[in-house]
Amino acid sequence: MSTRDRWFAAAVLGGLAAVLVSAVIALGWGRKNVSPPDLTETPNPAIPGQVLYVDADSCLILADASGAARRQVACTGVVPAGVYLPDAATVAYLDPRPSPGRLVVLNAADGSQLDVRTVAETAFPGVPTAPDGTEAYARSDGRVQLLRDGKELAVLAFDDVEWGPRPLGWSPDSQWLVLAYDHPRKSATELWIVSRDGTVRGTIANDASGAGIAWRIEGVGTWPPVP
Repeated sequence: MSTRDRWFAAAVLGGLAAVLVSAVIALGWGRKNVSPPDLTETPNPAIPGQVLYVDADSCLILADASGAARRQVACTGVVPAGVYLPDAATVAYLDPRPSPGRLVVLNAADGSQLDVRTVAETAFPGVPTAPDGTEAYARSDGRVQLLRDGKELAVLAFDDVEWGPRPLGWSPDSQWLVLAYDHPRKSATELWIVSRDGTVRGTIANDASGAGIAWRIEGVGTWPPVP
């Protein structure tokens, strides 16, 4: 092989290597999957109740917290300021237009509108607080800190995340937390369910908008409370 041929071959190989490196960076090949196990593939019956969330198309999705089943209730046409599960037969969401906003109540079975009423701005969700008063905060180191009455109760760690998940809501028994994770290589938000002690974890959705959640457990109640 002549010197010219060797230079040509080296240039071709160099170009292929650059393309491969670019693909690895863009597609995340070789990266560890930081998401908890997908509950839609392997449901966990230990996680109780139903979760209402908003998907990336602003539709209300009612899912078993275990991951066993889910269905679309209705599409809102707006990103709700909050969602609620008043009872087994209804769902509700806060339409932020116009300010201060409207609470729209829907039939959970067919998505038909049952009621609309104006609510005060104080009804809009703030820091995710559990029924027992525990507050969840996202820390700058990617961990989630649980506090009550100013005292640290726990710190939940998440390995290998480029940035940490953010708390989105609680179960009505204060034992489970929903976290929103904005995956760096996905357009939609993932929703993670994590037990209060951090030992049980699962991904309940990978198509969420991150707009908020509501959780209802039969015989226990619903959270957050309906304004």
